[in-house]
Amino acid sequence: MRFKKTIKRISALGVGATMVGATIFGAMAADLSNYPNQYIQDGKFTGVLVVGDKAAAEDVIGVTDIIASLQFAATKPAAAVGSTVSVTGEAWKVQKGPTNVMELAENLKSGTNRESIATITSSSFIDDAELPVLLASHTASNPKGDAPYDQRLFFEQTNTGYVQYVEDRDDVTSDFLYFWSGRQIARYELEFTTALESDVDDSAGSATTTGTFLTDIEDTELEMLGTSFTIVTARRGSSVGGGVTLTLMGGAVQDTLLEGNTKTYTIDGKDYEVTLDFVDADSAKFTVNGEGTRDMVDGDTDKLSDGTTIGISEILYQAYAGGVHSSTFFLGAQKVELKDTNLGDITSSNELKVDDETIDGADVTIEGSDNNVTFKIDKIGVNMTADDDYYVPPGGKLSENPELDEPDLLFTRGWDIEYKGLSDEPVNIIRIKSIGSDDYELEFVDGRGNKVTNLPIANAVSGSILRFGDSDDDLIVQENKSITKDDYFIVTDVSDTDGERQSFALRYRGADKITSDNPVVKFDDLGSGDRIERTISAPSSQLATTIGPHGGLLSELAQIKLGGGIFRVYNTSSAASNDFSITVDLDASGTGTVITQTNPGLNTKFGASILIQNFTGHVNITIDTPNTDDFDDLVPTDVNFSITASSGEVRLAADTSSNHNYLTPDDDDDNEYAYTSYGAFVRRFKPTNDPQEVFIEYPQNQRLPQVFITGEGASFTQTAGAAGGAVTIQRIDVGAAKLASEVADINAVNSILVGGPCANAAAATVMGTGADCTEGFTPGVGKIQIWKVGTGNVAMLVAGFSAADTRNAAAVVANYQDYNLKGTAIEVTKVGSTLTVAVPSAAPAEEEAMEETTEETTTT
Repeated sequence: MRFKKTIKRISALGVGATMVGATIFGAMAADLSNYPNQYIQDGKFTGVLVVGDKAAAEDVIGVTDIIASLQFAATKPAAAVGSTVSVTGEAWKVQKGPTNVMELAENLKSGTNRESIATITSSSFIDDAELPVLLASHTASNPKGDAPYDQRLFFEQTNTGYVQYVEDRDDVTSDFLYFWSGRQIARYELEFTTALESDVDDSAGSATTTGTFLTDIEDTELEMLGTSFTIVTARRGSSVGGGVTLTLMGGAVQDTLLEGNTKTYTIDGKDYEVTLDFVDADSAKFTVNGEGTRDMVDGDTDKLSDGTTIGISEILYQAYAGGVHSSTFFLGAQKVELKDTNLGDITSSNELKVDDETIDGADVTIEGSDNNVTFKIDKIGVNMTADDDYYVPPGGKLSENPELDEPDLLFTRGWDIEYKGLSDEPVNIIRIKSIGSDDYELEFVDGRGNKVTNLPIANAVSGSILRFGDSDDDLIVQENKSITKDDYFIVTDVSDTDGERQSFALRYRGADKITSDNPVVKFDDLGSGDRIERTISAPSSQLATTIGPHGGLLSELAQIKLGGGIFRVYNTSSAASNDFSITVDLDASGTGTVITQTNPGLNTKFGASILIQNFTGHVNITIDTPNTDDFDDLVPTDVNFSITASSGEVRLAADTSSNHNYLTPDDDDDNEYAYTSYGAFVRRFKPTNDPQEVFIEYPQNQRLPQVFITGEGASFTQTAGAAGGAVTIQRIDVGAAKLASEVADINAVNSILVGGPCANAAAATVMGTGADCTEGFTPGVGKIQIWKVGTGNVAMLVAGFSAADTRNAAAVVANYQDYNLKGTAIEVTKVGSTLTVAVPSAAPAEEEAMEETTEETTTT
């Protein structure tokens, strides 16, 4: 074969330009301007930092500084916080203080685990502390004096008014704010701190013990639940007293017209021209937009053809020449009747009437006293009871519920109960996934935030025989079990609080026999994908010690340090051969040399606890929320699944101990769903003829129902969550810094080589150093140089003629953002305390000395 190759003869770069171990073209592709991106993947440092086996102190300090700076480059964007709901206007989120929050009710097969609005109010009330406008204190004034009053809303029944994942009457499955039929929605109370009084009068306004007119109370104004009313009539129930009927009127417009006068009013954008046509001693008639009303007495209403109501609250007729003939009226009126036949008890005798319609479920109570001379009202109450099941969806209002046939059940209509859905929280996915028809794997996020996607948990061997792990290798979750090469196991440091522990899924990849030079034991971290190698520190004379079901005395071989835990490794077969069996202190308990029958389980990054148990004929998986600091009052019910084998295929079902009531939406037959009170959303995919799977959205923080008691006109906006530029620092693993002798193949990894070829054998290998290891180095000058090695890897040299020169170069790398690093090589010099970087001084001469020659090579 005959080909031409172009060679640039470089005369001035010295040994650094030979780049033995890399092609010239590969070397030219690496560039210092990209540092440290070449070493960071998905926000995590992926490489090794190498010093010589007998490194000078300056080299060690240099590599330490570089690690410290890389730590802050090893970041990933922080998870966005959940979106927030903000309100404009009058609203109270159902919550008492920062900790007494309303939690999601669970849908269980037996028992209850729920909180309602009444749970948060302690079956008591809210007042102007929660709703300062809607439930404000006011004063009613009449000829008998002032009567201050307070307002309250009671929520007293804890078995209704909660948020739960259920199916409504239209077969829609969702999280709903749910009110039971026949149970209290709320109870309104107006309490006069000084009684509202009236003399007992006859129809002419004269005092009499047998009168039924409460003249002083008439025309009194009351503000109830944000709506203004005028008491237009007040009557005792009979001439002997004991009861009362109050007729109140409120509306969009209240005004007084003289007979024959006309005026225009605007309601909801529509104009109404109103004329008072006729007034006599006890009645009046109007014309509205050309439509005449009936003859109405004080307290009467009439409904116009467009549905608008007009009502009369007062008639003034002076029957003499020049006397005033006028009527006070409400347009867009609401007429309310409050009646109680017995002031002396707290039992309701009558339901609320609105516009002459009886409102089912709205029971009125009026408390006070009557001695046939003076009539006093102390309290007015309306107890509102659901007359059907009400399902309020996310984003919905109780007043808009289609089952609420009579919206006036919400007394005055000046308030509402709104459900804005569950709080939006970042989630991690926990998944039990099928691989083909005969394997299950577990997917979760480990203690460092890495996703573990391939932890085998069950394999259908044949028939109903199930293997714990995959078809070839075991999953080990108990400490007293031997781990053979390629087996999987889970480590969890149980010294931390359950729910805050760091767990990691590992795979044993074998070990060198103990008599080897520098023997190591090897593991794969399934989350990060990193290979973990630990030097075997036991003496070559060590033998295996048999362990039984309750533990035994062992000798330690090595330690795995992850997430702050130290997991000790012991051999359980002869270490005189490669790939001997081991056992591991899975819980990092460090209980001497005794390994017990412990199954520490695992914790996910967001605090879920997962316990995997291998039983005869099935594998059980339990997911729960163990840390009581993660939730308020409701302890989340465990989620349990059982894996079995049938006809050589794996199957998954809710375990018999599971208490969650899974729901299958009408339009989604292949899935069933459930929520825990923590807000973990569980989906079981259940195809008919294939293995079932489980998907769990596990939130970082508890998902909470956002329920609000609102005043009229309240509005909500939802702001999407954002990370706001925040990042999560991902720790550089212990062991990233290595001695040159600890790196088997320097070209197989990304490397930062601190120290020149005289002190660092790895640097000598990459540079192809000859007999003179100082060639290419100048006293007082540090060197930073980068090139590609192996397959897709880079090596960067940080070195100098002396240890002090190396430390200067390392200081520049550690503060790379302060310097203009570019090209493949730079030199570092120090004058006083100032470090300066420059292209190597030989570079110009190099350009001049370059001559391009063509060399013909014949290969046979």
